[in-house]
Amino acid sequence: MATSLDRVVNDGPDAQRLREKVLAALRNDGIDSVRIVTVDLHGVPRSKLVSARRFERVMVSGHSWALPLLACDLWEDIAPEEKALGEAIGFGNGLLVPDLRTFRRLPWTRGTAHVMADVFDHQMVEQPSPRQVLARVLKRAGAAGYEPVFGSELEFYVYRPELGDRGFDAVFGRQAWFSVHALGLTQSFIDALGEVVRGMDLPVYEIFSEHGAGQFEINLEPAPGLRAIDDVVTLKIAIKEVAQSLGLRATFLARPTNLWETPTSGYHLHQMLRDATGGNAFYDPDSPDSLSATCRHYIGGQLAHAIGMTGIAAPTVTAYKRYIPGTWGPVRVSWGVDNRTALLRAIRAGDDTHLENRLGSSDANPYLLAAVNVAAGLDGIARRIEPGQPGEGNMFEDERFRHLPTTLIEGITAYAADEVLVDALGHDFSRIYTGVLRRDWKRYIEHVSDWEIKEYREVL
Repeated sequence: MATSLDRVVNDGPDAQRLREKVLAALRNDGIDSVRIVTVDLHGVPRSKLVSARRFERVMVSGHSWALPLLACDLWEDIAPEEKALGEAIGFGNGLLVPDLRTFRRLPWTRGTAHVMADVFDHQMVEQPSPRQVLARVLKRAGAAGYEPVFGSELEFYVYRPELGDRGFDAVFGRQAWFSVHALGLTQSFIDALGEVVRGMDLPVYEIFSEHGAGQFEINLEPAPGLRAIDDVVTLKIAIKEVAQSLGLRATFLARPTNLWETPTSGYHLHQMLRDATGGNAFYDPDSPDSLSATCRHYIGGQLAHAIGMTGIAAPTVTAYKRYIPGTWGPVRVSWGVDNRTALLRAIRAGDDTHLENRLGSSDANPYLLAAVNVAAGLDGIARRIEPGQPGEGNMFEDERFRHLPTTLIEGITAYAADEVLVDALGHDFSRIYTGVLRRDWKRYIEHVSDWEIKEYREVL
């Protein structure tokens, strides 16, 4: 009789074929070790590195993982009130179960591969890891007759860590925005990253210098569901490690310095829904604006839940520095047609008609960002929420629209109060997530900043 673990790792008709393909790679492609990867609440990839021989066993039996790590902050501290993943289970282990569809060799290493994994307890009960939270929401979408498709625009900074102000020396100046000059100055990084992207079959189609000194944007082709977001996580790993191999650093922190030359970075999530026929559920050629009723209701749902969504889209203190005029981040709960001053930008492109949600900070957890977007949109469809007429002109300062939260505690409080989002992403996850971020906020407000010291200490 098959065990519960057998049912997880052998799920689907292609499971045996996948195992055989991975086994062949392990034995024939010079792979010595495998990183088994999950991401924490902030989207940081966490991993155990196992030998290739051990991974052959992991494919069918999983690998141990401490369940309390699902409830930790960036410093591996767990909120005191978190009992279910702490003392209630004796701070014990569960299992990492690899998704072999994500198995890839890491081209910049001598012989290491990487695979994304989900987390289970020893009874094979799913645990609230961010990847599994997204899978939960995607399952809801499937039950409603839709398959979400995502395209990602990621902004990040590349810098030299040993030079400049506070260890930040930009690889090009701010005046090099969108320039060939910036690309030329960073050609070695772009060439190395391009080689990795091609070797890993990541669907990157564009990279360019952005508004800030040392700031890039990199864009991925649209893809369905988990695969699209797995690619984002893998690409972020590649960007950081390729930069490091060249003596550089890459960061997705929303704003890496206080310098005028380093404006904020965002993560714009493009999205659409495929219907049961595989068609674009957002496109209606007979509608005056080309947007289907489904699309309008999806917009309505995201607008209705935008305040609560912010707690997921902006998971750091720094992220809220985007939500002020002058940053090109969204400021108010608004939508428009091809209008970059709106939170939600409808892009009419025939069969490629889709939405761009600009709420996400560059340091957002990619799985959670996708999950909360779809959850809000599905609620709009289910309740047939109308978004109203699209805004026009400059919506950054249009006071007819609600202002987004401006601090982490406002954002996380709004998320916790949004019963629809909490239910969609899961009550266990939401309890853990809000506990960690509230603790982050408490640590932040207790800290005396450099600005306060410089401003007040000498004269007061």
